[in-house]
Amino acid sequence: MKNWFRILFYASLLFLVIALIRADYLRIPTIVKPLRLVLSFLFLFLGFGLNTLAWARAVQEAGHPVPLRAGMASGGLSVFAKYIPGKIWVIMGRAEYLCRHYGLGRNHLGSLSFDAQFVALWTALLLGTIGILNLGGLEIYGLGVLLVFVLLSLVIYTPLAQRVAGGLAGRLFRKNIELPKIPFFRVLHLALYYGLNWMAWCVGFWLMAGSLLESPLPFSAGFSFGLAGSLGILAVFAPGGLGVREGVLIGMLSLAGIGLTEANTVALASRLWFLLGELFVFLLGLALQGRARKGQRAKAERNEPPSRKNRTQLSEGESPDYNGA
Repeated sequence: MKNWFRILFYASLLFLVIALIRADYLRIPTIVKPLRLVLSFLFLFLGFGLNTLAWARAVQEAGHPVPLRAGMASGGLSVFAKYIPGKIWVIMGRAEYLCRHYGLGRNHLGSLSFDAQFVALWTALLLGTIGILNLGGLEIYGLGVLLVFVLLSLVIYTPLAQRVAGGLAGRLFRKNIELPKIPFFRVLHLALYYGLNWMAWCVGFWLMAGSLLESPLPFSAGFSFGLAGSLGILAVFAPGGLGVREGVLIGMLSLAGIGLTEANTVALASRLWFLLGELFVFLLGLALQGRARKGQRAKAERNEPPSRKNRTQLSEGESPDYNGA
């Protein structure tokens, strides 16, 4: 099991390449307003940083002695696991990373990761609902979004729904999984992090879409990214939400008065735009992993007994100081 995360890591990169080649989303559109595009990347990267920070804080607040940068690294390094069919690997990947490097319980961390994902989806749907109400899409998306929002709320806040969700997850993984009962105020604290995360992504999407359009785009259209992103995550059959997220975005942009051709261009460009954000947080994870390992080695050296340090020095070829003996 020590190589489990490494296998998942390389498999995620493989499935990412396969998914992108099949979907043909790597087309660069014509950029009308370059400054807006640059600003969109700032909010995109900020959103990914907040996303990994939210997961790291969830781990710490659950009582696990994991450094903040290590928790963030686990989220960044597992980001491409979303492209492996099944959607569960990105959730389990960040937990497995911490299990491997810090010897923590796999089942409990996996359950905590599921719970954090529920809170993230809950906040994304909440922001997406703002877009629906402002763009007049309540009749199209309202009932489905309301149903998902209520179910996620029950899973987060009620013990019965948590047991049912844990049972379904246990059957899926063939393990005994019990979702952690996070206190109400801790859920709100976690929702604040994920709310800022999704808000940054929504603003970034609004800026990115505006950089490709000649006509102005209502600010409320940016919140459609929260709806599209959450429904893309929930679409288990679509690796990385490929196709689902774009379809929702096209529908919401059409409600905002954008032509079908332009809406299609923006929706497809959003995939490449978001992929660059995933690449950013992946590289951030690599950098944070290096810093976390240095911190672990420095801590181990500080706690190493003096006698062992002397033996280590001798093994490296240093002469003992007999001090005139």
